[in-house]
Amino acid sequence: MSLDTESQQQVNSSSTNLVILEGPLNGKVYLVGTAHFSLESQQEVRDLIQKVQPNRVVLELCQSRRGILNLDEETIIRDAKDMNYSKLRKLIKETSIAHGLLQYLMVNLYAKVTEELGIGPGGEFRVANNEARKIDGCKVILGDMPIKLTLNRGFNSLPWYRKLRLGWCLLTTDTNLTKEDIEELKKHDMLETLVKEFGDTFPEFKRVLIDERDMYLAHSLQKASQPIPNEFKDGGFSPACVVGVVGLGHCKGIQFICKILLN
Repeated sequence: MSLDTESQQQVNSSSTNLVILEGPLNGKVYLVGTAHFSLESQQEVRDLIQKVQPNRVVLELCQSRRGILNLDEETIIRDAKDMNYSKLRKLIKETSIAHGLLQYLMVNLYAKVTEELGIGPGGEFRVANNEARKIDGCKVILGDMPIKLTLNRGFNSLPWYRKLRLGWCLLTTDTNLTKEDIEELKKHDMLETLVKEFGDTFPEFKRVLIDERDMYLAHSLQKASQPIPNEFKDGGFSPACVVGVVGLGHCKGIQFICKILLN
């Protein structure tokens, strides 16, 4: 499944957030960086998948977060309004302190941005999933590290007194957003933005939530780029065409690692 020259030129110039990597047998990996509250990002993903007609689409999601593919704005706002300390305690008991506190913070922030903009987070993943389903034989791959493992690793990398400090920071973070904050979140990924704010104080946490996930996502893209067995020929393989949809904060790290893995 290959592009003609005109289509290739259109793809190359379609987005400043697009990186094209070479895969085995001259296959292609189209890595697009997105902001999770951006209609522009959604349109970029839609246009890219329609143009390149990929065999595989890799999303920055794990199995426990696949529910975002069916999320709607009303649910996000309702979940935030229903969140209380009793539910927070239950969430921490079922997962971990880090997971519970971070989810508590994210739910509140997501709801406020959703209410302000009228769109929910992760729209680019829903668009990618829907467009992939229109293509015969296209497989959607949830390529991110399991979120519970990620947060537990990040939290457990800290000594006990720094765990307390991180928990307090998460619990007391100001969730009031200015218009400037809202505009910034239309251009960047919220989780990466939060982690970078904490990164100087808690570099161990940033290493797991950003750097290790970059490696995991890059490996998922490398696996997805493997040639596809020819079903209607005597043996042989065809090059894969892959689209990867990830938050902007992951693009640089994934690009660096993928160039090593794919070569």
